[in-house]
Amino acid sequence: MSKAKTPKPIARRVCMGASAAFLAVAVVGTGVLSTMASSVDAFVGTPQVHMTDEQKNANLAEASALAAQAEAEATVLLQNKDNTLPLSSDVKKVNVFGWASTAWLVGGSGSGQVTSVDVDFLQALNNYGIEYNTELTDMYKNFQDGREYTQTLFSWPEQSGRLYEPDINNQTYYTQAMLDNAKNFSDTAVVVIGRLAGESNDATKQQYKRTEKDGDIVVDDTRTMLELTTEEEDLLNYVGANYKNVIVLINSTNIMELGQIETIPGVDACLMVGTTGSDGASVLPAVLWGEKEPGGCTADTWAYDMSTAASYANAGMEGVGAYTNADGLYPMDGTTMGNLGEQNYEYPQVSYVDYAEDIYVGYKWYETADTEGYWDEVSNEYGTGYDGVVQYPFGYGLSYTSFDWKVTDASANGSTLTKDGDVTVKVTVTNTGDRAGKDVVELYYTAPYIAGEIEKSSVELGAFAKTDELQPGESQELTLTIPVEDMASYDAYDANHNGFTGYELDAGDYIFTVRHNAHDVDDDANATITCSLPANVQYPTDSVTGAEVNNKFTGSDAIDGVSIDGSDSAQNITYLTRADFAGTFPKANTPSRAMTDNVKALNLYTADMADAYIDENDEPITTGAKNGLKLEENGKTTDLAYQLGSDYNDPQWDALLDQLTVDEMENMYINGYGNTAKMDSISKIQGTDTDGPAQVGSWGRAAGKTVGFPNSATIAQTWNTALVVEIGHSHGKQALQNNYSGLYAPAANMHRSPFNGRNYEYYSEDSFLSGEMCGSAVQGIQEMGVYVYIKHFICNDGESGIYRDSVYTWMTEQALREVYLKPFKAMIQKYDATGLMSSYNRIGAVWAGGSEALLTGVLRDEWGFNGAVITDYADHHSFMNGDQALRAGGSLWMAGFGGGEMAFETSSNSYMQALRRATKQVLYMYLHVRAINRDYSNAINDTSVLRPEFKASLANWRVLLAVIDVVAVVLFILALRALLEDRKLRKAAEKKNS
Repeated sequence: MSKAKTPKPIARRVCMGASAAFLAVAVVGTGVLSTMASSVDAFVGTPQVHMTDEQKNANLAEASALAAQAEAEATVLLQNKDNTLPLSSDVKKVNVFGWASTAWLVGGSGSGQVTSVDVDFLQALNNYGIEYNTELTDMYKNFQDGREYTQTLFSWPEQSGRLYEPDINNQTYYTQAMLDNAKNFSDTAVVVIGRLAGESNDATKQQYKRTEKDGDIVVDDTRTMLELTTEEEDLLNYVGANYKNVIVLINSTNIMELGQIETIPGVDACLMVGTTGSDGASVLPAVLWGEKEPGGCTADTWAYDMSTAASYANAGMEGVGAYTNADGLYPMDGTTMGNLGEQNYEYPQVSYVDYAEDIYVGYKWYETADTEGYWDEVSNEYGTGYDGVVQYPFGYGLSYTSFDWKVTDASANGSTLTKDGDVTVKVTVTNTGDRAGKDVVELYYTAPYIAGEIEKSSVELGAFAKTDELQPGESQELTLTIPVEDMASYDAYDANHNGFTGYELDAGDYIFTVRHNAHDVDDDANATITCSLPANVQYPTDSVTGAEVNNKFTGSDAIDGVSIDGSDSAQNITYLTRADFAGTFPKANTPSRAMTDNVKALNLYTADMADAYIDENDEPITTGAKNGLKLEENGKTTDLAYQLGSDYNDPQWDALLDQLTVDEMENMYINGYGNTAKMDSISKIQGTDTDGPAQVGSWGRAAGKTVGFPNSATIAQTWNTALVVEIGHSHGKQALQNNYSGLYAPAANMHRSPFNGRNYEYYSEDSFLSGEMCGSAVQGIQEMGVYVYIKHFICNDGESGIYRDSVYTWMTEQALREVYLKPFKAMIQKYDATGLMSSYNRIGAVWAGGSEALLTGVLRDEWGFNGAVITDYADHHSFMNGDQALRAGGSLWMAGFGGGEMAFETSSNSYMQALRRATKQVLYMYLHVRAINRDYSNAINDTSVLRPEFKASLANWRVLLAVIDVVAVVLFILALRALLEDRKLRKAAEKKNS
């Protein structure tokens, strides 16, 4: 172990202090007003909603109850030896061990955070009538009063990921009297283990610990942040030896390695509670004492050793490579950032990351490796083979009660699959225990695999369902259906040599298994069903849009000019293949390599690239027409607006768009940060947007009180789509009552690695579960008439600060489509999503937000998406270039608080056409959710769910800004005069002293 370096000063990323803002305005002058006005309006000029206080309070009460329900259903019972849980009602006192119990985590860090801890675990115990040992908790608070760094955006990973725990053997903290008092206080010990990661900081592969009050930071290079510390391990050994009941709570943004939970004697129970939202922890005592059931299942694979994951070598800070010949290329061109807690930090390298694990993410790796005998030689303290590798499989969770399954409809067994058919299985679940509870049934499929041909995992989740709460003896039949097309693999290289590239099904037997998790098949005789496909089936067109589906990122077909797999740019990546797991498993990343000229040429968007889009044959657009069409009138949505929102191809669109001015369209596009701009020519008021996958207004912009829900990774553990729709409704209502029209949420990136700092904001390692859970949230939000920007399109699956901005991300097109694009496709084609947010990283050589292959080729041309794509926050306009995003198919540029301007030509007809197209997409998004809301209201016959009226704010913020501008100039002049006078006095004093 060694001592860590002294932390560097923290820098602020976006928000300026008031005095600094005034000074900035004074220096820039009055011209700043035109570029800042729209963004400032997004913060202070918000149109106001008409909703009573009674309605608002009812919404908050509903949200709080939903958050508690979600936390209970998401809590995964990982271990429960001798049925220690639920605790007896006789247990009225508990000792709560672990420093993390005094720094309870309600969310991760960054834009998806939860802003306040309304109820933590200790408060929840008090509220439930359980007394806890305050002598212990007071000691922890005195040892370290809270985390030093709670914002990963403003700190280094070794700061935000810092671990705190005094040594149980150190009597400076754990005096003998304290330990004796604790044993006399209660024979029950609850140990809290906490881990925090977040935006811009992946979890570290080292531990940075403080074990002495105000002591040096100790570095343990032998353990990762996601393992227990030696202090935590010693604490568990102590309580295991000294207490009758020992329960461990994992309060973490990320999954962990927990082998010691099984091997340390006396550790009875363990629950993954995730991060609980602002007051979701209130339900945990009810779970521990059995009033509520822990109803969750894991949404990721928990391995005893995370280095066994196929993604491990190419994940986290250590998984990033650096180009050796990239001096002067972005961002190694003097570009600075503040995300790592240091002023004027210059990027030290041009980075890349290789998704060398290909499609084998999470359980798709662990289960397929088991099928291929990869784990056969494993033998350790945990078991042999697979059992010595995987502690908790994907989809695993224990219960306080027991269930019996009977497959009541296995009629598909022995049948022949058809191209457009389905496979349906029905399962009757019976509660055979003595307590009420819910259960999850999972249906997996196994496609025929031929060594050396199309890559396929040995099992893949195809459907799931959760029961209602079943009383003892009660039964429920669940129906699970897998469309045959959903099982198609994407063959990017014609690996099966049939002359076809695209989605296809190989001939052979398809096996369907009813499972309790990704590994364990139910013991019912009909739990395994075999169907046959007599001949290869191909899907050359999209079944929803009818559009042609073909390679858009690979080889000579790569629309963006460089193959995403690196095959034409000397990346020399060895991708994991099932034909040779032993020979291709990524044991280490490639730390450096040279960048080829074709990749260098796409480093930044150029004037020549912009000029290449000019097509003088494009028809000139009409602007400023006086057609008299209106979208809103006195706060009400017009019939025309509903009509246009219902149909992107309605002929009235042209007449409406003709009324717009070029200034209005450019203002909407450029100043997309926090709003969709006001447009007087069509009577559109400003729509105001905010962050919030877990809490509306979470990123410093809440206009009023909102309830923070458990984070998305925790919500995914519920496996309850109906509940997530309800949570979506609550998000929508809270957005509206705080005057927001849209949300930068939810997010559907993948848990590619357990170390990803933003896993808390994403749902799962599985693309199907992620799509269903995220899609359900989108459905609920949009049914309330609120639009969403689903984050982050695409492959923002790592957060290490030196590379997330502009990292070159390499993978196969099969992995891109089957793993990373799959949930987004479901949300667009199944859940009618209206908005997306592009990501910071590159897809191959091109920024994702400027990838024509992604935003036009796949998203619009293949999938038929008509909504809006906004960029992520554009820290650096040279990289996240507004011209590039617009031409590639983007709709809004999040240029930032200070606004931006187009860098290249803006006079061609083709530019005007692109601007008009982008404006239409934004307006369609803005209106389409209102049509969804109206249709939802009609469907349930309840007008109370209709979106309330918004009316424009009466404040003229542009006048206010002008006043501020004048005041700032005066203040600046006075400050300058004071500075000159001070300098004059100092010189006089120096002269006198000399």
